[in-house]
Amino acid sequence: MNESTWARLHLELRVTGIAAPVTALAAPLAGAVLVTTLYATGAGTHNLDKAAGAVLAGFAPLGAAIAASSVVGRDPGAELVMTATVYRRVLFLRAGLVAAAAAVATLLDAVAFHAMGAWPEGQGTGGYVLVWAPPMIWLVALAVLIAVALRSSAAASGLVGGVWLAQILMDRVIRTNSVLRAQSMFMGVADRVPAHEWNVNRIALPAVGVAAVVVSGVLLRRPERFLGRDAA
Repeated sequence: MNESTWARLHLELRVTGIAAPVTALAAPLAGAVLVTTLYATGAGTHNLDKAAGAVLAGFAPLGAAIAASSVVGRDPGAELVMTATVYRRVLFLRAGLVAAAAAVATLLDAVAFHAMGAWPEGQGTGGYVLVWAPPMIWLVALAVLIAVALRSSAAASGLVGGVWLAQILMDRVIRTNSVLRAQSMFMGVADRVPAHEWNVNRIALPAVGVAAVVVSGVLLRRPERFLGRDAA
């Protein structure tokens, strides 16, 4: 990347602040400590696999989603940005930087977990990305859409947390429904599933995520709706 691109990224990181990146990185880093501790203390393979799956498919996507939604509606310099560029482009860049930080940390977790034998049952090396990336794309995109639609990062965090919790508590119900099964964050983490169901799920999650980003972009065609308001 050229110097101007690096300068732009540095500026966006400064404007975003430290809280969002820290939130995005907290889950994968804490998860790495947890799984490593279990491994070092001789935890059983089953427990290691469960812990690794929970970190990769659950906690890391949730942290990234909450962090990404926190940059919506909280830009005190939005009026200045409006004079130079499109607000949605800036907003997506900031949310993307936060999500990218979480993605890199989670990928490193996946490589480390696989090396120590803490790996979801039935997953090969393709799980380095496929176990966590589709759920993360899905949840981050939904979080940003909710924050944009409600103009409240706090409401988005609460609702996304509710969706995440429902995925855990209603896992059996979700898996018995052909439509909901395609949107299961935890498909393939706990149990083996047919290959075609796994493939549909891994495609459907990011597809819905892309659709959520498109809808967010449409809503952000009028960025003035965020100006002059304090996000809850």
